[in-house]
Amino acid sequence: MNTQKSSGFTIIEVTLFFAISAVLAVALLTGWTVLINTQRYRDSVSTVQGFLQQQYNLVYNVENGRPNSLGCDSAGVRDTGPSDARGQSLQCIIMGRYIRITNGDNIEVFGIVGRDNVNDVTASDNAAIIGRVPSRVSNTLPLGFTANELAIPWGAQVVDGSGGSTPQNIAIAIVRAPLTGTVHTYTQVLPNATDMPNVVDMVALANEREDVQLCLNPGTTFSGGRMGVSIKKFASTQSSVEILSDEDDTC
Repeated sequence: MNTQKSSGFTIIEVTLFFAISAVLAVALLTGWTVLINTQRYRDSVSTVQGFLQQQYNLVYNVENGRPNSLGCDSAGVRDTGPSDARGQSLQCIIMGRYIRITNGDNIEVFGIVGRDNVNDVTASDNAAIIGRVPSRVSNTLPLGFTANELAIPWGAQVVDGSGGSTPQNIAIAIVRAPLTGTVHTYTQVLPNATDMPNVVDMVALANEREDVQLCLNPGTTFSGGRMGVSIKKFASTQSSVEILSDEDDTC
């Protein structure tokens, strides 16, 4: 009598095969997701750095698209209605850029315009800037500026440093001194997203003599340490805006 033996996998072997395959697939997908998240995070940091650097370039290479109805006098910068041609009697000078970071994830840019003061003999840059009564110009009075707003990509947020996760609200005024042409950067951390300090109130030595760290929280799983962007004290050019790498251990 002949007996035939059947060959194949037992139910236990098949179950083990699928279990091990599932574990390997999860590990592979997790590693791939972390890799993608890490690259996106680094892209967010680079985007913030590039956007801020661009503002310094635009302070030096002045954009002037203001309408001829924009006037500057003792009442401030305002729409005066029909007026003379631009540059003839409106007494406006474009002085810089006002940057506001709100809720850690949105960056908005406004123009800074002041009154011309041809008789100024002030020795101090800060005094000369204040003497022009610089004002933040509402976006309802467009100056034709490039890149007025940036939503930080991939869900990253500017947060407090040293591992913190609280979204930050920050005001940055980049102002060119009218007499020397030197660019000054004044920075304030704001308690509320609705706060918008006046430019005149920001022009102080205390607001430009410290490095400002804009630490970015990726908001997702990634590889490595947290990164950010640093605006160096007495920042005056785009080279003053640097990336804080994960090796700096600042964020």
